Amino acid sequence: MRNYTFFEGTQYPLRVTWVFGDEPGPVIMVQGGIQGDELSGFFTAQLLTRCKVRKGSLIIVPRANEPSILRRTRQINVDLNRRFDKEYNSFYEDRLARAIRFLIGGAEGFIHLHEGSGFYSPKYVNSLRNPKRYGQSLIIDAAVYKDIQLAEMCKRTIKKLNGEIRNKSFWFTLFNTDTFAKATQYPEMLKSLTCYALHERGIPAMAVEVSKDIKDLGWKVRQQLRATVYLLREFGLELDVPEFSFPKSHKGQGFEVLINGKPLRGKSIDLVRGAPVSTSGKAVIDSGLEPAVAVFASDRPNLNLLTAPRMALSQFPALEVRIDGSRQSKARVRWKGSKPDLPEVSGPVFLCWLNGQPRFIGAGSTLQAVEGDQIILEGILGSSKEEILNLKGFVASVMINSGQDVGHEIIADPSNFMKKYMLEGPDGISRYRVVRETPGKKRTEFYLAIVPRTIKALELQDEEGKPDLVNWTSGKSLQLRPDSYALKDVWSNGERCKIQPFVDNIPISWGETFDVRPGKETILTMRHTTTFVPVGQMVLKGTDYLQTKLDQ
Repeated sequence: MRNYTFFEGTQYPLRVTWVFGDEPGPVIMVQGGIQGDELSGFFTAQLLTRCKVRKGSLIIVPRANEPSILRRTRQINVDLNRRFDKEYNSFYEDRLARAIRFLIGGAEGFIHLHEGSGFYSPKYVNSLRNPKRYGQSLIIDAAVYKDIQLAEMCKRTIKKLNGEIRNKSFWFTLFNTDTFAKATQYPEMLKSLTCYALHERGIPAMAVEVSKDIKDLGWKVRQQLRATVYLLREFGLELDVPEFSFPKSHKGQGFEVLINGKPLRGKSIDLVRGAPVSTSGKAVIDSGLEPAVAVFASDRPNLNLLTAPRMALSQFPALEVRIDGSRQSKARVRWKGSKPDLPEVSGPVFLCWLNGQPRFIGAGSTLQAVEGDQIILEGILGSSKEEILNLKGFVASVMINSGQDVGHEIIADPSNFMKKYMLEGPDGISRYRVVRETPGKKRTEFYLAIVPRTIKALELQDEEGKPDLVNWTSGKSLQLRPDSYALKDVWSNGERCKIQPFVDNIPISWGETFDVRPGKETILTMRHTTTFVPVGQMVLKGTDYLQTKLDQ
């Protein structure tokens, strides 16, 4: 088994588990949690990570859209399951879609776990059971696609499932959306992930959809897990799933939040106006569900303070702890040290966070970032108001584009900003205005400059501990002596943690080892940690074994 988190340190981490079988076989991807109000899917997928695979391998993504799970909503900006018909780059959902497409590229089959309203029926029965409902169905885009017999695979699975469900009103039904037909009633499915997997990747793909109108969550998870296991066996995978006890709640399972080093307990907490708010937490949960955990300030409902810094320049009423979107506790904030506005003799001083570190910028000055860096606009020092700071060209929320960009995670990605707002200087670096638009305050601004990320060299270390400095030239090949190498460091114009290395399309961590074999090519790819866009790629060629001996 291997666990890895893409987009680590951002507001949208993507946790992935690879489960490798004892024998070679098909590689199948299973994903849940693409829409945060569909609970069964992410619980089912997480439980599947505990399985024992005898033949084949699994790629499991339990929580594909953690921000929406934490808010228990279908979407934050856009529906992530409608972002696979083309390459988008407007919101964090599009970065997740980029990584998910990458993962599917390494799979030979795909199962998507959902939870829909009502009960699907090909004919209208009543308001809860009709062709416009999705619950209790196995969904396919076509009965047969090229030589892929999707309907037959699902019919066999449904027969096994329903044979063990006593209540016939809860039986599963085959739901063929006939996505590719001109007269399809479900044209939106052309944008879905199952359609992408089937049409673009040419692999079998289907969705297992339980009903939101069945209230027993544990029962739904068990049936969805059974359906997934049956489908995996249809793919040729052999596995065993251990018994589990599904918890009704996470409450009382040992999660503790520390605010400025003190436990967040009871109904209130004291904070000092103008001081940092340091948040940490630890969950000890025995269910094996490894939930998504967040602490939200009431004025920033989409910024998880466990992974984002905060300075209390403006007051907020409360702090809230959520586990997988379920509220665990809420504490009212009692404020101390309230201060009047300080005079702005030389103009305001803006406070921003750059990769978690504070930056103080004077009016008219420039904050320089490297492509892929993380920025949070905090406010203005000495101000008693909640300031409005507008990064021109950046849209914080598709729902409410008010111009208020304070408190949002901003990724320094010029391709994500509106081109008409870019100011290109004589050095060719992209620059953007951050404008103070607070009513009653003098309008002023500073600039954000974004420098392209570059890599100059890598430091490798062989098995004997000897360092080997490799000049980085993207698109080139390099011959290396066959050995096991540790990827120790990178010479770049930005922080190392903002570069995510891959060896032959498998993510590795800095300091982790990989093999270069005689006569074989090893592909080393670097991607932006926050956007998943490639920074570059090199081919490492292991010198021939005989030649290596002669050289020695």
